[in-house]
Amino acid sequence: KADLSSQDTFMCVSAAKPSLGSATTAAIAAAAALLASLFLAPPPSAFHVLSSVFDIRHLDDALAALYLWPNAEMAAEGNLVGWCLTSECMDQAFVVRVTELTLLGGSRSSEALGFSVPDITVGDYSLLTFVLSVLISGVLVNLAMLLSDLIARLLFTRFDASKCSLPSVLPWPDPAGNSKPFDVPVPEASEEQLASFLAFRGVALPATDAARREAAAREAISYMAELFDRKHDDWCYRHYALREKGLAFPYRAPFMDDWNFYGETSAHLRPVGNGQIIFALHHAVEGFMMPLLYFWTHNPSYFFFSMYADMGVEAYDTLAMLYRRWTGRDHTLTRHHPAVDHILTPHHLFGVFFETLALMGGPGISKTFMFHVEASAHASGVFILAAIVMHQTPAQSWPRFLYRFQKCVVAAIVACRVIWWIPVAAGSLRLAYAYSGDFPAWLAPYGIRGLGHSFPLLSPVFLFSLLLIGFYTHFNADQLQYNLKLLRKAAARVRAANEAEKPAPAKPPPAALAGPAQRKSPRLAAASA
Repeated sequence: KADLSSQDTFMCVSAAKPSLGSATTAAIAAAAALLASLFLAPPPSAFHVLSSVFDIRHLDDALAALYLWPNAEMAAEGNLVGWCLTSECMDQAFVVRVTELTLLGGSRSSEALGFSVPDITVGDYSLLTFVLSVLISGVLVNLAMLLSDLIARLLFTRFDASKCSLPSVLPWPDPAGNSKPFDVPVPEASEEQLASFLAFRGVALPATDAARREAAAREAISYMAELFDRKHDDWCYRHYALREKGLAFPYRAPFMDDWNFYGETSAHLRPVGNGQIIFALHHAVEGFMMPLLYFWTHNPSYFFFSMYADMGVEAYDTLAMLYRRWTGRDHTLTRHHPAVDHILTPHHLFGVFFETLALMGGPGISKTFMFHVEASAHASGVFILAAIVMHQTPAQSWPRFLYRFQKCVVAAIVACRVIWWIPVAAGSLRLAYAYSGDFPAWLAPYGIRGLGHSFPLLSPVFLFSLLLIGFYTHFNADQLQYNLKLLRKAAARVRAANEAEKPAPAKPPPAALAGPAQRKSPRLAAASA
């Protein structure tokens, strides 16, 4: 049967050969006609090509329903949903000026003490203010890292040797995935186990039993921290640098003493947790406090503070990543594995350049729209950063709480970085497209005009906006994938806790001994009958 089908296929191909030349001739003629039409008629504009796929008015209506961008009806009523779409506002957008900022002086009596610093401004963007924000952010970040480490040492380094355990096998098997806790409590360890473990760690055997048990407990804490540190770094390198798939996600063993969790964390991973807490507080200020104050008071100072504070922190962290790559010294805020840089860098660059474009646009950019972008990114960012910390704390011992919290994290990511991000990204591209070419006709009464590019989709403004949005979308996808893994880990711990709480199955009662008549074989029973 297979031979017949292959023979039929051969026959069909053979029968088609005579028409091959005519088909090639027809294809050449069609291509020539297409090229001739392109030369004889002007190419269609990008707007007409886009309109042939979908009506852009539907996009305007969808964005208007979310109060991100006005449509024709709203513009006719004078409702521009926070956008200043007048010629006065647009004339100030992307205007470059060279100014001077006078410091330590200004009055005639103190002119000798004062000095001027040159500054370049584009719209509302000030280069000098940005540089100062980066410097101030660098100082504050490093001070905050020192302070958070001091507070954590005071609160969560309660060493108690009686709560520690030693490994019964040396070296301790630590396969990929979940780490296993040590299984020999220090108070129950024999002298031989203490001596063997301390020799394995290269520690001289103390003279007294109490000193031996304390030294073994401290070494057990260090050994567990080293094991997880090695596993975590290996996973980060293989997942982010080598792009390997299907790796078991690393999850540390439960802490020996919950009140000593900071003491049981390695010196390498402690700054990671501190950095996430500081970054989460920064996100809370930028994503909650500043938008609320602006919407309540309509004071633009809160907007400018939010923009420059966010740009300063993320620009500093990006420069610190480069400094770490050159020198090996880590002064970053996030303190992640260097292999994660290619994920964090697009995130930081999106924030810095997107906010820079917003400030350069001056009053022509809606502050309400920018706070929509800020709030959605930073609100979910607080949850993402808190999740990284939470899974490295005694919350591991509360599997149901951790599972519910992780569900909230994933829900925040889906809501802010998937569902809400789609219209925000579409609105950003819509504005870049209109500004690059020309604004819709229904905005003509306001006297505004775009840059007049014949192909707005290929304009630098649109392509740069598209690149930034692509960077941030990639980062959002990675964060969703990472937190779904944490959710699966939390769900597995809930299942394990439920199994552990199930009562042990009752043992069946022992069978009654059979009597002499019952012990007879069927043949003997039949014979006796």
